[in-house]
Amino acid sequence: MFKLLTFLFLTLPGLVLAQDTDFGSVRLLNGWRTADGDYQFGLAFDLNPGWKTYWRAPGSGGIPPRFDWTGSRNIGAVEVTWPAPHVFDTAGINTIGYKGSFVLPIRITPEQDGAVRVALNLEFGVCSTICIPAEKLFLARLDGDRIEGQAAIAQALQAVPEPARRAGLRDISCAIEPTDSGFRITASLRTRQRLQDPVVVIEYNDPDVWISESVMTLQGRSISAQADLRNYGAGPLLLNRDDLRVTVLADGTAAESNGCPG
Repeated sequence: MFKLLTFLFLTLPGLVLAQDTDFGSVRLLNGWRTADGDYQFGLAFDLNPGWKTYWRAPGSGGIPPRFDWTGSRNIGAVEVTWPAPHVFDTAGINTIGYKGSFVLPIRITPEQDGAVRVALNLEFGVCSTICIPAEKLFLARLDGDRIEGQAAIAQALQAVPEPARRAGLRDISCAIEPTDSGFRITASLRTRQRLQDPVVVIEYNDPDVWISESVMTLQGRSISAQADLRNYGAGPLLLNRDDLRVTVLADGTAAESNGCPG
């Protein structure tokens, strides 16, 4: 579903891709080579006042960034780390993303020991009074010789959502029931203290799975969030609870539970 939304967003008639000077800028920070041989680098965004871009789960009114590594060399695995995002309320519609200056850390495990050649085509949405698509091509050679952006990347790595227990989330569980088009997931949890206007995001670790925006019920420190899941991939979906992720955004903080038991 995300692929379909991205395609529609990027192919609207009469739409022109945003340039750096429209929304701000984004550049690649070379980072450093880690002790285990991986390459830790980042994308540094500097958005102009009034502009925003989107998180990996952007809400019903946005699209997530798309990373295309075609043409890269010596890449075995890629891990994107997502700092805790903001929740934006626009005319009663919640979207989730970033504003101002921030860094998106990316870690590459090389296929074999040696330098990595990065050819990254990034497609992302940016919004101000209107929403427009943006695209940026990054070409870089990562070999550990040029170290750049250590402090900014390290700070972003520390800004990720806290683990659920450490952040005060308790008794997290998910009830799953089949529907005509997929599954309905109801996540239940308790918090250490009452939260002001929390937003609960339920995700599944599969790009062919779409999960709707959560409908929440609050009762004191107890939160219930219900969302519908649909599979747009080929064949049946064997739902794995370990691949569910529940994130709670509230009061400028974020807490995350990877996996959701019954």
